[in-house]
Amino acid sequence: MNHSDVVQLKAAEQYLLGEMGAPLREEFEEHFMGCPECAADVRAGAAFVESTRQVLRLDPSVAVETARAHRRPGWLAAFLRPAFAAPALLVLLVIAGYQGMVTIPRIKAQLSEASAPRTLAVFSLIGANSRGESPVVVAVQPGQPFALYLDIPPAPSFSSYTCEVQSAGGVPSFSLQVSAQEAKNTVQIFVPASRLTPGPYVMVVRGIARPQGAGGGVEVMRSHFSFEYLK
Repeated sequence: MNHSDVVQLKAAEQYLLGEMGAPLREEFEEHFMGCPECAADVRAGAAFVESTRQVLRLDPSVAVETARAHRRPGWLAAFLRPAFAAPALLVLLVIAGYQGMVTIPRIKAQLSEASAPRTLAVFSLIGANSRGESPVVVAVQPGQPFALYLDIPPAPSFSSYTCEVQSAGGVPSFSLQVSAQEAKNTVQIFVPASRLTPGPYVMVVRGIARPQGAGGGVEVMRSHFSFEYLK
């Protein structure tokens, strides 16, 4: 999924509303992991949804009356009744205020930050394999994204590769696809700040055969690293 597909599908809205099927949801998650603009949309949208829920918790009658009104003719008149209009107006004011004072400025700031030149911490996993070497130490400031470099052994039998970061217990933290063409060069993986918590990890690379077979691919390499925050 590329960025133009995301915009056309309004993917962020579908994702937050739970209207996206599992395959499309996984594609969108992989996309916004490496897209600062879409990641900002998802974070801002999630915060907006949560703020609306907080208002509805303060006055549950708003949600109940809205559901009743939409189930019968003349729901607009019911919406405008004094008993319902005041709390509904409160919700609308909170929504408008949140968008104007928080959501929109935050998105603008994040987009400005994303387009501004800045340094990016980069760590190489080249040579950090399973032969007993000490794991690479990835140390960054809290909230700082970073990049991981790795070389994937080329094999003509694979059409693509899956790079999956797992915790020490083997639980996947995230994964992404790498094409055979991309694997011909050193691969750079952008890792958003929120994807990992301090601890040991392993990058597992699996080759996907042509045509794709069962079992999630064949493991071709694994690289160990530890993630921690600078003090």
